[in-house]
Amino acid sequence: MIHYPPEGQERVMEWPIRLKISVGAAKGLAWLHHSCNPRILHRNISSKCILLDDDYEPKISDFGLARLMNPVDTHLSTFVNGEFGDLGYVAPEYARTLVATPKGDIYSFGTVLLELVTGERPTHVSNAPDKFKGSLVEWITHLSNTSLLQNAVDASLTGKGYDSELLQVMKVACACVQPVAKERPTMFEVYQLLRAIAERYHFTADDDILLPPESTDADYLDELIVAK
Repeated sequence: MIHYPPEGQERVMEWPIRLKISVGAAKGLAWLHHSCNPRILHRNISSKCILLDDDYEPKISDFGLARLMNPVDTHLSTFVNGEFGDLGYVAPEYARTLVATPKGDIYSFGTVLLELVTGERPTHVSNAPDKFKGSLVEWITHLSNTSLLQNAVDASLTGKGYDSELLQVMKVACACVQPVAKERPTMFEVYQLLRAIAERYHFTADDDILLPPESTDADYLDELIVAK
C-alpha cells in the first residue's frame, strides 16, 4: 500500500517512486475502463487497493465491489446493498444518484493522487489548520480557490528539483475530483497526462494497449499540463 513502504526501507517515499505508482495505477485503471472486454468499474479505488511489489510496481486489487460496465449507457444502474466504497474516496454524486459511473472511479483515483502528492490521508489532514475538520479533497479545494495549492505539497518533496512535476500532478488530481462528474477527464486522459509528466523517467514503454476513447480532447490535455 502506498502509505506503507516495505519493512526495513525509509518511511519517506521519494517523488520518482510516487510518480511511478501514479502512472502504473492509472494505466491499470485505464485498461479496465477502456480496453478490457467487457469493461469494468472498480467502484472501490483507494490507496489500500493499490499494492506494491519490491520494485514499487503498482497492482490494483480488491475487486469485491467491481461490476461490468453497461456497454450502452457506460454505467451501472444501482449500487448493491448500498455499498459505495471507502470513506474519503466516494464521489459526491453517488449519495444523490445511487448510480456508479467511470467518473466515480476517476474521483477516487484523484484522491489517491492527492495522497501521493501531499502525503496526507483522505479523511484527515495533519498539515491543515486546527480549525479545519474536512477531508483531503475539501482542503485541496479550499487551497485551490485561494491560489495556495503549493502549500499542500508534502514538504519532504519540495526543493529537490521536482516542484514542477508535483504541481502538474496536483492539477491532474484536482481535475479528477471536480464536484461535477462530467467535468472530470476520462481515465485514458488521466493516464496520458501522467505519462507526459513522467516522460523523462521512462516508466512505461510505448504500447498499443490503450485506445483513445472518442471523447478524448487533445486541447483538454494541453490545458492541464504546464509547459516544461
